[in-house]
Amino acid sequence: MGKTMQAIVKERPGRGWELREVPVPEPGPGEVLIRVRLIGICGSDLAIFDGREKDLRLPLIPGHEFAGEVAACGERIPACDERLPDLPLGARVAVNLVRNCGGCFRCLRGEPNLCLHATLIGFHADGGFAEYACVPARNCHPLPAGMTWEQAASIDPVTSALAALKKVRPGSSERVCVIGPGPIGLYACQIARIEGAREVFVIGTRESLLDKARELGADRTFLADRQQPLACLPEIMEASDGMGVEVVVEATGNPSSLQLAAAVAAKSGRIALVSIYHEAASIEPNEIVFKELRIFGSYDYRWIDFEEALRLIATGRVQTRHLCTHRFRLSEIHRGIEAMEAKQAIKVLVEP
Repeated sequence: MGKTMQAIVKERPGRGWELREVPVPEPGPGEVLIRVRLIGICGSDLAIFDGREKDLRLPLIPGHEFAGEVAACGERIPACDERLPDLPLGARVAVNLVRNCGGCFRCLRGEPNLCLHATLIGFHADGGFAEYACVPARNCHPLPAGMTWEQAASIDPVTSALAALKKVRPGSSERVCVIGPGPIGLYACQIARIEGAREVFVIGTRESLLDKARELGADRTFLADRQQPLACLPEIMEASDGMGVEVVVEATGNPSSLQLAAAVAAKSGRIALVSIYHEAASIEPNEIVFKELRIFGSYDYRWIDFEEALRLIATGRVQTRHLCTHRFRLSEIHRGIEAMEAKQAIKVLVEP
């Protein structure tokens, strides 16, 4: 291991970031140094690149969907030893992004994602678009034998989809409609099927992604118009016996999709919002009142959610390889960004 490494650094607000030579970080107490093997580019990373994401601590190494090997360990914290995983040098791990304090009211309630002092890896602390990354040991999840780096780098978005569906809990007699067949939406489609939903609908604006949704278990897909998202409503209502769907997962981050989510929801339906919105949005409040809709925000995830998603992937119940369409070296990350901006990719992976 050298003293310096290649890393993507976001130095200032606005569009862009740079590939830099920076010092290899040293793990502090309770931390480990991870040799990053593979990392996914999230839609949030695209927002960081183009300047839409404002909740950052700059300068910053972005990236949070990563896995790798333990390269060095900091001093263990005796009071926390029993809570830390066994992480010998060379251990293969995936990293969850929520750095919670463990002792505040929300953490003690079992809501570490809502920690009063939380910071997020890749947003408020340096992340994985680098050869090495320092992270808390308790954020590391050991990987089972045989899990590929591609699967391991996919655990974070699978967990986001799982956490959203756990909030709305689809029943076996209920229909689920996923709006937005990007990575999280396509994972939500698979998980809804695993949960035993009666039918799974997917709404999207790209035929290629709707084809992928059907391949991954969607019963019905509907092509939406970006300019007139409600145009597909009559077709959806007809497919749902005129009642709408009991569970909606909104995974686009497009403000206009909120209207569509409320419109397709059945009376007393549940809506999970799993996207990050970078523009103001509006929704007809009477749609919520008259239909008695319940809307759930789903922000990141808990440690146990990550473990459950890991097992879903390890056992083959959730497929990741169909979604990982592009792969580049860290020095070529701009090609991955271009593929995402051109709507040519589903999931882009980067290899430092």
